[in-house]
Amino acid sequence: MQFPTKLVVAASCAIHRLNGGFFKKYDDDVLSDKKKSNSSLLYKHFFEGEDVKVLKDDHARAEEIIDYLQGLGFKALERKLTDFESNVLKFVQSESVGKESIGIAASLPKVYLNKLEADSWQDRENQLGRQSNYVGNLNERGTFDLDIEFIKFIPRTGIYLVTANSKGNIVKFFAQTTDTNVGALVPNETYSVTAYVKSQQVSN
Repeated sequence: MQFPTKLVVAASCAIHRLNGGFFKKYDDDVLSDKKKSNSSLLYKHFFEGEDVKVLKDDHARAEEIIDYLQGLGFKALERKLTDFESNVLKFVQSESVGKESIGIAASLPKVYLNKLEADSWQDRENQLGRQSNYVGNLNERGTFDLDIEFIKFIPRTGIYLVTANSKGNIVKFFAQTTDTNVGALVPNETYSVTAYVKSQQVSN
C-alpha cells in the first residue's frame, strides 16, 4: 500500500509536534514507556487506524521540508552523499511511499531542523573564519577560555566535533562519545580548557 509522500510527511510533522520531538525505539524515554517512538506512531496512523490529527500548519511544514531536502540533489553535485542522505533524497523525490519508508519519514522533521541549524552555523563559522588567527603554540599544551559555538555528532566515526570561539578565533577539537566531559558542554557557555595544540592548517 502506497500513500502520497506529502501526506506522509505532514503526518510525520504532526507526530513530531505532538510527541515533543523525535524519539527512536531504543531511546530511554521510549524504553521506559514515557514516550512512543515516532516511527511506531506514524505506522499506527497509516496502517492500524490510530489517526493523528494533522493540522494545516503540518501540511505547510511538510511542503517546506520536501522542498528543502530536495536540495540534497545539488549537494550531490559537490560531494558524495551519505547513504542516509541518498535515502532521504530518494524519499522526497518520490510521489508516493510505502511502509518500508516509515522510518525515514518519521525522522524528516528532525533532519530538517538539524539541517537548518547546520546552515545557520555555517554562516556563523564563515564569519568567524574571516577574522580567525592561530591560537596557542604548536606541539605545546595551553589553557584557553573557549566559548562553545557548535557541537556536532558524527555517526560514521562515533565522535563529536566541538567548535569554539577563543577571543574571535576558531578552535576545534574531537571528543569520543564516551567522554563524559562532552555531555557537560553547552553551546553559548564559556569553559576553561587545557589542551595540546596539534598542527594548524588553513582551510580553503
